[in-house]
Amino acid sequence: MKTINLSWGDRPIALETECPRTFLRLGANLRVDVTDASLDQLDRMAQVTADLADVWRDQIRAARVADEVAAEDGFPYRRRQVAA
Repeated sequence: MKTINLSWGDRPIALETECPRTFLRLGANLRVDVTDASLDQLDRMAQVTADLADVWRDQIRAARVADEVAAEDGFPYRRRQVAA
C-alpha cells in the first residue's frame, strides 16, 4: 500500500462522475475512485471525517481558552493555531 501526503487546505471537495466511475475529488491534485466502495466504507469515511472535525474544534476551543487566560493575566497576544 502506498501512502500519499497531501495538504489541500480549503480547496474544494467534490464528487465527480465519469461514466461509469465515481471519484471523490480533494483539491486539484487528488482524486479517489470510490466506484466500488461499499456503503460500510463510505459510512466509515464519513465517520472518520466527522471525528477529525471534532478534534480540530477541540484544538480551536483549547487555543481560545489559553488566549482568554493569557489576556486575563495581562498578556494580550494570540497563540498561533496548530494544524491537526
